[in-house]
Amino acid sequence: MKKSLGIVGSGPTAIYILKNLAENIAIVSKELKTIYVFEKEDNAGVGMPYSEKYTEMCNMSNISSEEIPMLSQSLATWLQRQSVEHLKTLSLTPYEISETAIYPRLVLGHYFKSEYEHYQEILRNAGITMKECCNSEVVDIVKKGDIPKFELKILNKKSVECNSVIIASGHEWINDDHPEIGYFASPWPINKILPKKGDYDNYTVGVLGASLSAFDVVSSLSRRHGHFTINDSEIEYIPDKHTEEFKIVLHDLNGWLPHLQYEQKEPLREVYRHITKKTLLDLVDENGFLNLNTYFDCVCKPTLRKALYTDELLEIVALLKNEDFGILEFVKKMSEMHEYSDPFKGMQSELKEAQKAANLEEPVYWKEVIDDLMYTLNFHAELLSAEDHYIFNTEVMPFLLNVIAAMPLESAKIMLALHRKGKLELKKGAVKILSANSNDKKETVIAVASEKISYKKFITCSGQKSISLDNFPFQSLVTSGTISPAKSKVANIKKMYALIGDKSQDNLIKNEKNWYLRLKGIGVSTNFQIIDVQENPVPCVYDLSFTHTSGLRPYSFGLQACELASSLAVGHLINEFKADVE
Repeated sequence: MKKSLGIVGSGPTAIYILKNLAENIAIVSKELKTIYVFEKEDNAGVGMPYSEKYTEMCNMSNISSEEIPMLSQSLATWLQRQSVEHLKTLSLTPYEISETAIYPRLVLGHYFKSEYEHYQEILRNAGITMKECCNSEVVDIVKKGDIPKFELKILNKKSVECNSVIIASGHEWINDDHPEIGYFASPWPINKILPKKGDYDNYTVGVLGASLSAFDVVSSLSRRHGHFTINDSEIEYIPDKHTEEFKIVLHDLNGWLPHLQYEQKEPLREVYRHITKKTLLDLVDENGFLNLNTYFDCVCKPTLRKALYTDELLEIVALLKNEDFGILEFVKKMSEMHEYSDPFKGMQSELKEAQKAANLEEPVYWKEVIDDLMYTLNFHAELLSAEDHYIFNTEVMPFLLNVIAAMPLESAKIMLALHRKGKLELKKGAVKILSANSNDKKETVIAVASEKISYKKFITCSGQKSISLDNFPFQSLVTSGTISPAKSKVANIKKMYALIGDKSQDNLIKNEKNWYLRLKGIGVSTNFQIIDVQENPVPCVYDLSFTHTSGLRPYSFGLQACELASSLAVGHLINEFKADVE
């Protein structure tokens, strides 16, 4: 008897799911009768970051066509096939199209929509019923007995039963805005933070974060208070009248502005580019752990030395030859190279080098290599001990996110133009929000060190956070024990205590034999099957949402990770189909 599949979400991850299903159409068409795609918005096949509801044309992507995992055609090829009239609606001309150009997010949204419809048609032509369910927010998933059957409960609509489910729900913003005091827990949708037409934010706006989403705020707000022109080949910001007091202050813990976009020899990541799976698994010790330092010494160091030598960073090459120069020392050293007393002067200096490299098409090899190496580690992170998970998340990830979530060069020029006009500043230090709800001042109050600062408008742009089981959107899976919290086995409890201190010891749990550290999010297998409380993978249900799985897969962000996660999940589902046939 043929089965049904429910896909929760319709953004890029769902599109790559459909692609992988279409590429296995011979067996999929024999096993699947119906595919449901559930989308809570009224437009499927786009994805939140690329949707007209959430973003606008001045919000740029940070990925070029050549960096997007291949669908039926590349983004640049798709654009080249569009009419001049359609390109005009996207603020593009045929002369601007290339595989290396950076486009507004809305452009990617149109491309993804087209690819979504393409793969739907392939599946439909193979005899599979495609049911697109827009305005259909899945609010719960109920496992029905021991057989693979799941009830998907839809807000204000009838439930749907499916034999298998893939959760591809993308971003989730669980904290509340408090516009009455100008506090916004996220910048999305972008229009909620913008002044009404004819009004101005003629005061200082605070932003938590200095990354790409923070730049979206900077880009959109600055254009509501002025405009940009080209003056002697340099971008200049011209403020509107009555905006003398308008200014944006970015708050970043380390006082870092993002690294800038860099040339790449290999724009697409590969898990086994620098090591084979067998060689990597041979590094696992007798206790079943892949030690973080072992991975860095045996896999990262030789590859990084070659890359850094090519980049002519010979001092770092020499340091990597030292046995006591581990991953934390590497992170510290490379971070120091990006630290400036004046981060905007640092960005200006890095911009000159980045433009020179771009003109000469010279890759920055070490950044490309560290991205590959950490991508490899991410998809084997279940082998790390709890201690190494903790170190990786607290010490390594902030550095990696700053390096790899690189800012397009044109965006950097806009930031520098605003800074020159006194409209953009960066403040270093940890931020504690003291008041994010109603108060007499009708302002948001934060503390940075011993200083208290009040903002009439304050926007949190610190990125998507992992959810806990309490915030997991499908609570019946939690209460039934069908999912479990992500956790990692402790290698040495004394070392673990020393790392986390007294405040985090509630995250330590113990069974009859071992200690574990509770990680963020939920437990999933290497194929993204959810793991139940008995530590068994649950047949026919997968969770690919980064907000749910980033505890075990902390480096799984971006379209390339979406594609690989989709491939792993669909590959496993197809193997289950084959097993049923046999």
